[in-house]
Amino acid sequence: MSVGLIIAMPLRQWGLIDACMDNDASVETVDGNRQRADLARSIRRVGWDQIAHWTPGVPGSGSWPPPDEIVKPKLTIAQWLLTIDVLERWAAAADRTGRHDRAAQERELRELIIARLQAHGVQTH
Repeated sequence: MSVGLIIAMPLRQWGLIDACMDNDASVETVDGNRQRADLARSIRRVGWDQIAHWTPGVPGSGSWPPPDEIVKPKLTIAQWLLTIDVLERWAAAADRTGRHDRAAQERELRELIIARLQAHGVQTH
């Protein structure tokens, strides 16, 4: 089992990660890398479990805190590395479709995560 690393951020930023992981898992499931799709889904589940306090099989058990609340997701290094890759992938897609504000938010979050990972001695390239 890989050691987890907590990176605190406002829920609003975690929401970007959740949305990008949803997109990535969908694309990779259809005609891509099944392992990548599974890892993306595992990242979403972390958010549901750790942030929304979701209980599997219990409808309505979880609820997200307010957008400005600081959340502290704990992911493995592999999950964080996928997160920075996925954020760049979907920022590029947002740029191609004229959603430059969204792309900028995703890249800003990506840079924050990279800085935190590097502070913990993690190679990010």
